[in-house]
Amino acid sequence: MRNLNEKIPGASNFKYKEFVKSTTALRKGIKNEPNEEQWKCIELLAKEILQPIRKEFGRLRITSGFRSVELCEAVGSNKYSNHARGQAVDIEPLVEGVTLLNVLEFIYNELEYRTLIAEYFPDGWVHVVYRKNANVKGLKLKDVNHNYTQVSIDYLKDLYQPTKICISVLSEAVDGITKKDTCCGGKDCDCGCKKN
Repeated sequence: MRNLNEKIPGASNFKYKEFVKSTTALRKGIKNEPNEEQWKCIELLAKEILQPIRKEFGRLRITSGFRSVELCEAVGSNKYSNHARGQAVDIEPLVEGVTLLNVLEFIYNELEYRTLIAEYFPDGWVHVVYRKNANVKGLKLKDVNHNYTQVSIDYLKDLYQPTKICISVLSEAVDGITKKDTCCGGKDCDCGCKKN
């Protein structure tokens, strides 16, 4: 058992209670208490995944952390969920300007993880699984129909990264001119003009 108000060692921006909090468990009277092995997995997950993300981007919200088998089943999951092992967490950034894609790409490029899922993007959350000595770095997309597709980071970036538009071309288009031979020359310009 852990004191739920204590900070997690190695992940000082997170408290144990953030991992077990569940409105569904409260509403349905479900006990959501990890055992010792599950607590150790939660501590590793916080230290190896969440704290580096927090350091890079600032505040995060854990939307779903540990879930007992009963709680997993109550929310439509199953007893085999990594949440039931204390090895999975669903998160979203709380800092304005930080997107789910920013967080997902950071995890993908900088951290060890077992599974990384873009769930219901671009407005959903990032699901990440950490399992000590068993991180295979699988990346998936989960759609609104609960279908999972193995994807590449480039595929997700193409789908969800905002396109940068050339201001000078945009202003010309507003005036009814569609010439594409002028450009602001910005490094990340994606206007398709002749200068790029």
